[in-house]
Amino acid sequence: MKRFFDYLEKTTKDWINNGVCSDAEILNSEIHEHYFDTSNPHFFTGNINAKLVMVQLNPKREKTDFNKKATNDFEFYLDYYSKYGKYVYGEFSTKSYKSNFDQKLIRFLRPLDIINLNNDDIFSNLENVVDQKLQIEFIPFGSPSFDYNIIPSHFLKKYLENILCLISSTQRSCVIFGGRVFSLILSPYIKERKVHRFKLQKTNGEISKNEYEIEKVKIYFEDKSFTAFVASHFAIQGMPVEAYGRKLKEIMSNN
Repeated sequence: MKRFFDYLEKTTKDWINNGVCSDAEILNSEIHEHYFDTSNPHFFTGNINAKLVMVQLNPKREKTDFNKKATNDFEFYLDYYSKYGKYVYGEFSTKSYKSNFDQKLIRFLRPLDIINLNNDDIFSNLENVVDQKLQIEFIPFGSPSFDYNIIPSHFLKKYLENILCLISSTQRSCVIFGGRVFSLILSPYIKERKVHRFKLQKTNGEISKNEYEIEKVKIYFEDKSFTAFVASHFAIQGMPVEAYGRKLKEIMSNN
């Protein structure tokens, strides 16, 4: 965990003190494009020690939202992302905003029965789906899109080992990587893998024409190992996401 937080603190204080994250500037220079935002790094959201972990590629951010002014309070920055659900949906919020992504997460994660998502109040569910899990951004710099192929391999290795250090720092019940590309990114650390392919029942009761996929992998990092799941089709728009979550629960149960 120390490796992750040392990098987080160094990068965030660089932004606070200098207005930019020099690491993002170096990354952009190697890509030869102002691809990633050099301000407002977003490393994680929620409970660092949560039993449920979900890893996303990076913060989705349009270029019109680049170059935001830095906060001047590192402790508030940490508190904000640790209690993001409370700030956006809970007692610190106006309760006027409901993220489509977070609502999708509720439908996907509810079948796992790891966090409390059965409240009658949608805002309680939204707060819980954010704050009762740990969401990690693989690369902490925002961008409108994400192209794995343009990122230099030594950057991929650095970011991946930072998050593997955090994930393996405590016992987790379920670790999910959201997106097929993680199967490639994680390859050097995977010793065992099994791909599950299946069709899903849609909300109208029909069975999907397309097949979906979840990959169960065993990751070995330094002197530790843990099981994780690559949710290859999580990002697909309009997919039967609750049925996808039920399938993940079934795969988890069939050890």
